[in-house]
Amino acid sequence: MNNQIIVPNVYNSSPDEFFDGSAYIPREIGDLKLLRKECRNQIVYYDWNLSFKDKTFASRPDNFGKDEIQIIFNINQKIDWQVDSAHEAVSMLPGEVCVFRNKNYATSMNYEGDKKFQFKSLQMTTDFFETLLSRYFESDKIEMGKSLFLTHVTKTAITADMFKVLSEIDSAEKYHEFKGVYVEAKLIELIALVLHGIFYNKTSLIERNKDMAEGSQSDIAQIEALHHRIQFNPADDYKVHQLAINLSMSESKLTRLFRSLYGTSIHQYIQDQRLENAARLISSKEVNVSEAALQSGYTNMGWFSKEFQKKFGLSPKKYSMMKTPVTENC
Repeated sequence: MNNQIIVPNVYNSSPDEFFDGSAYIPREIGDLKLLRKECRNQIVYYDWNLSFKDKTFASRPDNFGKDEIQIIFNINQKIDWQVDSAHEAVSMLPGEVCVFRNKNYATSMNYEGDKKFQFKSLQMTTDFFETLLSRYFESDKIEMGKSLFLTHVTKTAITADMFKVLSEIDSAEKYHEFKGVYVEAKLIELIALVLHGIFYNKTSLIERNKDMAEGSQSDIAQIEALHHRIQFNPADDYKVHQLAINLSMSESKLTRLFRSLYGTSIHQYIQDQRLENAARLISSKEVNVSEAALQSGYTNMGWFSKEFQKKFGLSPKKYSMMKTPVTENC
């Protein structure tokens, strides 16, 4: 059975709240949820999660009057779509990112049934994108950028650095009232990483991410849940062999899929999250260094101090002396 749907207008969805697409996609056909973050209405970030019970043809007759640059990060499924009848067809494997100008084009995509699709996207007006180019690049690079991004689709690989920033944007809520300025900085950083990958001709070196393709949807969903747990509960006891048992997969499969999804090892990700949590606690002045270490999952103070200095360039004690609480709104 083949279904046909019209893609809803998500421009009016609320920031930091999941957009529920049930009003546009009946539950018997599929499920659409996305989270939207924005940067002062200049750059908008979407985290897309959708699935359909049967093969579905999704179309959008135009881009709601907008002329935009869109950057699409494909996370877990091969996707193909058509951008206008006279424009390029776009085909992406997991682990690829593409940049293209949607000049109010009609778009369409075929989704396979019984699969979960996840991708993330940045959208900004073409005028704003050109302003970014003129702000940071010399004239030759500006012209190169316009020729690459304003006339056709350009692809490159999602690097480990890009995966890291995507993860940081997704977990920005932990910065509470400062998440706005944090997300803004990370969105600019992400654009810079994509431009760097394309400017330096990594487009022809796109890696076909076999590990991700080999993982079942249930495996990927479990690893995404684990990733979320580590983000918000870094002090928990995480032993890779026990995690693998709990997730009913081999240790090598778990570590391989985690790296393919997030561009880093489980061990390194846990350590990074623990150290960042400890740094926030120390900066808050609410606990001392030892308590910050314990609340972040460290029982060996010598090891904690060594790793902390390696990451931040200062010992925890010096960090606590130099950091002062922020009391003014940014």
